[in-house]
Amino acid sequence: MKIYWIDLFCGAGGTSTGIHLSNKSNKVLACVNHDANAIKSHLKNHPEAHHFTEDIRDFAVVLKLKKLVEEIRANEPAAIINIWASLECTNFSKAKGGQSRDADSRTLAEHMFMYLKEIDPDYFWVENVREFMSWGPLNENGKPISRTEGKDYVKWIESVKSYGFRYDAKILNSANYGAYQSRERLFIQFAQGHAHPGEDL
Repeated sequence: MKIYWIDLFCGAGGTSTGIHLSNKSNKVLACVNHDANAIKSHLKNHPEAHHFTEDIRDFAVVLKLKKLVEEIRANEPAAIINIWASLECTNFSKAKGGQSRDADSRTLAEHMFMYLKEIDPDYFWVENVREFMSWGPLNENGKPISRTEGKDYVKWIESVKSYGFRYDAKILNSANYGAYQSRERLFIQFAQGHAHPGEDL
């Protein structure tokens, strides 16, 4: 059974490389990034994937990906379709310090709904900083409001679950997995309520 991945915010291809290394059945079907240089690097690392130099918020790219997925499902009904999104994290990270946040950047996660609706993946994966769980409204100065911390995160999680997904999240440290640095990241897994035949969830 083939496992296909769509790598959103793909960068130069680090996540795609990890996907290929983790399981021989994995195949990165397509990747999306707005930066042309990142896509050029990704193309060299993963020449078999479909590459889209597109703004993630553009519905046109969603339709292009939907067409690819429909072809896969028509030819391989048992195939598993995954969407991976390494959402922009700068405006959530504590590294931002006391600086104001970019409200538009913080809503990139909300653009994922059109991917979920049109593509209907079996799994949806999100990687971000720990502070993503504190996502909430900003005041007039672009600073987080402490009393509403996490409000938008919970609302977003519930919205994703409304598409039929179950949900789990863990914070992992790269130092515990062979890296030579300590770096924490939040990993969120959304799994459709139905399982494929023989699939262990």
